[in-house]
Amino acid sequence: MTIIYLIAMCPESSVPPKIVEYVKNKDVVSIRDISQAFSLTEITAKNYLSRLAIMGEIRSIGRGLYQAGRVEGVIMRPPPMLAKVAEEIRGVFPMAEFTVWSLQMFSDYSHYMIGKDLMFVETSKMLSASMRDALISKGYRVVLRPEKRDFQEFAFYPQVPVFIFERKEFYGLTEFEGYFVPVPERVWADIYYYSTRKGFVFDSFELGLIFAAMVDRGGINFDRLLRYSARRGIFREVLIFLYELTKTNSKVGKSIAEHVLLGRRRTLSTIASMVEGATRRD
Repeated sequence: MTIIYLIAMCPESSVPPKIVEYVKNKDVVSIRDISQAFSLTEITAKNYLSRLAIMGEIRSIGRGLYQAGRVEGVIMRPPPMLAKVAEEIRGVFPMAEFTVWSLQMFSDYSHYMIGKDLMFVETSKMLSASMRDALISKGYRVVLRPEKRDFQEFAFYPQVPVFIFERKEFYGLTEFEGYFVPVPERVWADIYYYSTRKGFVFDSFELGLIFAAMVDRGGINFDRLLRYSARRGIFREVLIFLYELTKTNSKVGKSIAEHVLLGRRRTLSTIASMVEGATRRD
């Protein structure tokens, strides 16, 4: 059932088709976006977005912000220590928007026991330093804007550290008890990103085992994984990973539907052509 069909069936919730199409082509859309794009008052724009949210076609991810598309998949519940950090932040900043996640959120998917945990908080630049100070005052080991050295040395800290990033990326989030937690695809992609860009020591073989376990448990939406990877700047790497999996006779490789790679064939063709050129003289 498409959005247009639902609108036709619900005249009291009608939304102009041009706005529906605009929203469908956006990952994240705001009331201001709609207001400016269609010369509407913010109240009218809010009403249209609220109707789409009621219909289940978008969902609110913050004040005036909506994420397009139905978000399906597994909700990763924060472990107790991370939930306590989130509660501490919420107690001091009741109106703040922030995201929390940790390595322990992957414990259900990991083949081996997760060793030293690492907790992450993502929030705005305006609030990051204040959140750091608030958590330090409560006895936490906190690193604001961690660098490579912090990723390499966190395992030697006597406490489980909290890394705070100044980041406002709303794609791939689920609201949970007043704050946001990432979907599994986002956590997996972020771990890959930090291990390849920030010197974070995380065994790549284990990352593959976690990926397979996520697929087995229905925790992977491949389109969402690729979209988020594009926003993270690792799209081609993840695309190659999926493509290589499809060439195997494995259960996980067979689970990747053909449509996942459709539309990305140009990238794969470019890569194949580069390989051919690089090996021509061999």
